Amino acid sequence: MRIFKRRRSVVDPIVGFWTWWEETGAQLVADAIARKEPGSISGVLAEHVNAIHGGLDWELGPGLHAEHTLVVTAAGDPATRAVARRWLRSAPPSDHLWEYADLRRPSPEVTIQFEGMPPVASDDALVTIEPDERAAAVHVGVHHPVFAQVSEDVQRRITFLLLDLSLGEEMTETWIGAVETLVDRPAETRPISELLPTVAAFAAAFTTEDGDPTWRLLEGFVDGQRLIATTEVPLRSIRLPHLDTHVGVTIGYPAGREDGLPDAEMLDQLRNLEDHLTSRLGDSGRLLAHETIAGARTLHYYVDGSTPASAQLEAATTGWPHGEVRLTTARDPGWQNLSHLGS
Repeated sequence: MRIFKRRRSVVDPIVGFWTWWEETGAQLVADAIARKEPGSISGVLAEHVNAIHGGLDWELGPGLHAEHTLVVTAAGDPATRAVARRWLRSAPPSDHLWEYADLRRPSPEVTIQFEGMPPVASDDALVTIEPDERAAAVHVGVHHPVFAQVSEDVQRRITFLLLDLSLGEEMTETWIGAVETLVDRPAETRPISELLPTVAAFAAAFTTEDGDPTWRLLEGFVDGQRLIATTEVPLRSIRLPHLDTHVGVTIGYPAGREDGLPDAEMLDQLRNLEDHLTSRLGDSGRLLAHETIAGARTLHYYVDGSTPASAQLEAATTGWPHGEVRLTTARDPGWQNLSHLGS
């Protein structure tokens, strides 16, 4: 006689986290904070976060609209940001007690304390600021009096922590370019409190009235062929961390001009196809750039790799009558496939 065993259902770890959180976790953690004993629950909370992904960090803090905030973050690792964003997108609605975030928020005017190290008051930090419109980034140098007392590794840790505290994780990753740790105080510095308004004003120049990123036109030649490209600015994956998979859609067309670019009629048809593909994705994907050269137009989409978005794009390209259409798909959480287009 055959014996049949019931298969155990596999629970998505993000679903498992939120099930635990809504049933018991939220109240357990809130009670521990109320007793001023958050450490008593840290092991349990860490266990549930690590079950999602071992590379995630978490922290608790006061909320903007609720009493407390739970932050689960990839801590600067592009490969893990999509997991943290999916955790956030699955969160229950915020209430009076809890709200949620997947990126650290600004927390100026705090004191950093590493075990065995002198305290680091964030408002004692000084910065140099160099806006770079071409790179769509602000280059900074960071000086703190404590740097002379600690190792180079600790200096770097403090530097990036000061930036996150001043700007928040998203603004730091999006708009800060080169970072220099300055042990000796430069002749011209500014209080770190001036960094946030300066970077915010810089970012506003790359943002439309609707809050969307601006686009940049690029021109050049490759092997003697004229290339036209347009890109969103800036091309940094922290803006849309759940879009972790690159899909390149290369569309062949008959070159109607001597320089290999499409004539006006063909350009309209290419744009219609682009609109058709984009409309199929919804918030599961986004067109971030395109390049046109010598009878081929490549659309650079980034999609959520946990959805069927790449298959939807492939299905939507059938029926193009003017040339071959090729798709390439690769996991790329750091958007490295767009690095040749800058910013």
